[in-house]
Amino acid sequence: MKDIHILFVDDEPVILRAIGRLLYKEHYSLHFAENGVEALEVMAKTPIQVLVTDMRMPKMDGLSLLRQVKELYPDTVRMALSGYLQIGQLLPCINSGEIFRFIIKPAQMEELKQALQDAIDYYLLRKDRIALVRELQEKNEKLEQALEQQKEVETQLRQLSIMDDVTELYNRRFLSYSMEQQFEQCKRCGRDLSCLIIDLDHFKQINEEYGYDFGDFVLKQFAACLLKMISATDMGFRYGGARFIFLLPATGLEKTLALGKTILEWCRTTPFLDNSSSVTVAVSIGAASLIRHHPQTPDELILFADKMLAGDKPC
Repeated sequence: MKDIHILFVDDEPVILRAIGRLLYKEHYSLHFAENGVEALEVMAKTPIQVLVTDMRMPKMDGLSLLRQVKELYPDTVRMALSGYLQIGQLLPCINSGEIFRFIIKPAQMEELKQALQDAIDYYLLRKDRIALVRELQEKNEKLEQALEQQKEVETQLRQLSIMDDVTELYNRRFLSYSMEQQFEQCKRCGRDLSCLIIDLDHFKQINEEYGYDFGDFVLKQFAACLLKMISATDMGFRYGGARFIFLLPATGLEKTLALGKTILEWCRTTPFLDNSSSVTVAVSIGAASLIRHHPQTPDELILFADKMLAGDKPC
């Protein structure tokens, strides 16, 4: 226990020498100071685990020392060694928590040893508790980080499960869920819901003539351009192959057909270009809406739009 340092402060050197003789065989390091100023100088150089101070001293009394040590070195266990006539002086220390215990002069050897051991045990227990709290805090932080990482992974996995990896639109699996949600919500609120189906005509020929990598490039660029034409509340899906479905909540058939015409015009005038190939695509577009076609199920809304498919112009 030589890593435990105890500082005794008393303005009577004879008392300090007596304490040194009483405790020289103990397994902790002893330090001595004759007033509060000297005590603070010692503590600035050496970590003190237990402080035992007299109350009446020149330069700085015990009460001032205890208060400064509490502020500067809060981990140090503080005790007072005082005579009977000084007990009243200790009450403010006791009430404000400046001291762990006080010992009445003249101190009995066994009483002093026991008080010091109690103070050391208290220090070590508090140190272990602080270390345990810090360990638990670190584990909690790591757990929170792990949970956050797990949440991010789950979000990414969920995104991957509902996204088409070529076009980065939602996939057909997620279409069924979204269609049912939008269909029921719009019917319940009395709002319209339009479905726009877009087919890239003769897309198989593009794959055969230019290769599948270029075909994927066309699909991705086509989807990216379509996303720029719709609003933030609309949803785009790759239905399969070169067919796309867009759900437009709170949008009537007239506005949906206008969007279809815009897409047709854009396809006629915009080639798809990469470093070595260039191609324009023809599209077929069909549209349907809740209010115009009165479907009874989400699948019927898609079926109505599918029946309206036509090349060059939306029906």
